[in-house]
Amino acid sequence: MKKIYFLLIILIAGFSAQAQTSVIDQFFKKYQNDEAFMVISISPKMFSMFSKISSSDPDSKKVLDVASKLRGLRILVKEDAKDGLKLYKEASSLLTREFEELMTIREKENDLRFLVKENSKGNIAELVMLVGGMDTFVALSLVGDINLSELSSIADDMNIEGFSNLKKAKK
Repeated sequence: MKKIYFLLIILIAGFSAQAQTSVIDQFFKKYQNDEAFMVISISPKMFSMFSKISSSDPDSKKVLDVASKLRGLRILVKEDAKDGLKLYKEASSLLTREFEELMTIREKENDLRFLVKENSKGNIAELVMLVGGMDTFVALSLVGDINLSELSSIADDMNIEGFSNLKKAKK
């Protein structure tokens, strides 16, 4: 139950760092008001609040440490999407200049893609995950000072679908 709670905290801990815009912002802005999409977008203030939470549970502490380094999270989800692959291709086409691809997975009728933009310290400034299939689409943008191994470890511990593939990525 604790893992689910902290997963929800991370997923709902959002994004509104408008000072830093990227090409993926165009995609989010285009679809964020479309009622066919579920949108999760939360301000950086929420992440700063996590740094003030204390916990003696090692798993919770690990999640809180990573969350304190994050500045934003945005998620667009379209379930029962007959245009999931089209949306995936549209979003992917925007990410060719600023982002470096970590990995792509094609499996049956679904595509999954992780892309990153690094900061000057060599950590990830923004991680984008795209999932497209015959009936689903997900776009996720995570902004902060992200260490891929920490994020992968947390995602693996919590069995976050899609993110568990991060452990396969070598950086």
